[in-house]
Amino acid sequence: MLGAHFEAEIREQPDVWRSIAQSDKAEQLARAIGPNDVLLLGSGSSLFMSQLGALALRRRGIRAHALAATEAILDNAAYREAVVIAVSQSGRSTDILRALDILKPRQLIALTNTSESPLSDRANICINVGAGTEVAVPASKSVSATAAILLWAAGLMSGHSTRSAATLIETAEDVRAWLDGGGVEEVRAAAERLARRRSVIILASGYGVPLANEFALKLKEASYIHAEGFSAGEFRHGSAAMLEASCAVIGVIDDVSRDVVNKELVDAMHADSLRYVIGNRLGDIPLLGPVVGIAFNT
Repeated sequence: MLGAHFEAEIREQPDVWRSIAQSDKAEQLARAIGPNDVLLLGSGSSLFMSQLGALALRRRGIRAHALAATEAILDNAAYREAVVIAVSQSGRSTDILRALDILKPRQLIALTNTSESPLSDRANICINVGAGTEVAVPASKSVSATAAILLWAAGLMSGHSTRSAATLIETAEDVRAWLDGGGVEEVRAAAERLARRRSVIILASGYGVPLANEFALKLKEASYIHAEGFSAGEFRHGSAAMLEASCAVIGVIDDVSRDVVNKELVDAMHADSLRYVIGNRLGDIPLLGPVVGIAFNT
């Protein structure tokens, strides 16, 4: 049943993105952040989306940092009374709520999939990502909805961006077409091969790094396979020693990260590791999922 719910919720995501495109959620978030330095707070998938959002803001000259809610008890001195974006699917995470007790933000922005929750009650501003009910334990709709809002908001704050309602709708329809096509069967076949591997390594750079970490988390949650996400450039500093024929290596590819990720995929080929890419094509390495347009690099 988990697999059935998980796949069903993946297929619902293009409609969620269309709904976001027709809303002012990104504009609300951009206005709430304003000229302030900002701390994004989360745990699990929400932490990885916080890292993605913080990187997008920093690329636009805004001082932003992502903090694991569970680390706030030890790492808080620099963030007390800050503007905080608390990212939480449920709005009920005790780790998030305890971190907020410690941080005492001067302004709290809740980015959540649950409007009525302890987090939303505490927030100065609550933005519901609007993903709808999620049944599968590995949340997916709320994760991609959060990413869309954070990335779009960051683009709006720069005054110019290739991200817009039109590009989000275009992305939704591209993904919907792929989900309704034959590519899904290729992913099913790849999943059977991946399931026989001792370890799955996901390599990325830039925006792809938090996505690689999220991908690894989903693999562990859904299939109990050991998986780990890495910055591709850092992977060669010791961790590349784990490459062997029993490993699978998946590269997250966009135009910016292509060269740095490819270096590690070449090493993986020499180690006889199973190889795939997502995001965009790279030579003759099999592609999982649709080719994405602006991807992560703008």
